[in-house]
Amino acid sequence: MVDTIVKDRRVQSRSIIESLVNSRTETLAQYKEVMSYQPFELNETLKEVLEDFCESMVDYSAKAHFNLYNYLENNKERRQSVLKIADSVYPELVDNTQKILDFHDKYNSDVAAMECDKLETCLNSVGELLADRFSLEDDVINALLAVESA
Repeated sequence: MVDTIVKDRRVQSRSIIESLVNSRTETLAQYKEVMSYQPFELNETLKEVLEDFCESMVDYSAKAHFNLYNYLENNKERRQSVLKIADSVYPELVDNTQKILDFHDKYNSDVAAMECDKLETCLNSVGELLADRFSLEDDVINALLAVESA
């Protein structure tokens, strides 16, 4: 019985990780697409690509909070080593998420007022935010997977 419960939790955690990584991959692809429009000029195509990227980035960052951390917080993850790592990176993820939302609000809400000359700098900053986020999430993911294989 206990083995079945543990196995079910492991299947669920792997599913959450897979979903998060897939969302991350999609966000990276859209980031690359936005960056391919340099030098940036305000036009409908750029607006659409940027809007898609913003939505993807917000959806992706929400997956960490609402899927991964919800799973961890609702006592579905019992391994203290995993919870310790998750707790240690969570404040940085919250801060990172806020900065992503700030970018989203700036470039998704009023694209007509978009400042193309500042977009490259902002996108470079977002790229750094995403890289930091990947590293933080990877710490949690690696803890989940390493403990599983031990």
